[in-house]
Amino acid sequence: MAQLAPFYSPAISAELSAANSDIQSLFVAVGADADASTFASRQPAYDHIVAELNATELEIKARPTPSPDVLAAANKVLQRLKINGMTADPNFSDYPSARSVADLADTISHMEKADRAAGLHREAIPAFEQQATIFLTQAITYENFLKR
Repeated sequence: MAQLAPFYSPAISAELSAANSDIQSLFVAVGADADASTFASRQPAYDHIVAELNATELEIKARPTPSPDVLAAANKVLQRLKINGMTADPNFSDYPSARSVADLADTISHMEKADRAAGLHREAIPAFEQQATIFLTQAITYENFLKR
């Protein structure tokens, strides 16, 4: 049996769970409308979340990935079975949850910039929240899959 994915890390799962809780708390603090004049009260939460996500991304990328030789052997087997082989995209396939975490950190950073500049209003908040939820769900799902 060949290992084609990184090993499960309880620490990474716990960090994603903590980030999820912190992000949900931020959205509760923002509420339905957040004026730029109150941004200073939210800035520490933004800074904490972005740092937390950047640290988690680094830990995800620090895990060993499957050997290129193992992936090549798996691709040969798939080709013999007339199945498309696995493609190597080091920015995604090697670290799928890291990609989601990086995109999530970028979303939170953009939200922070918008909040600082003009506050967050009814139209913007659901868009940021939905995007954050998508990236969180992707990262948590992949990491939980590794637990199998």
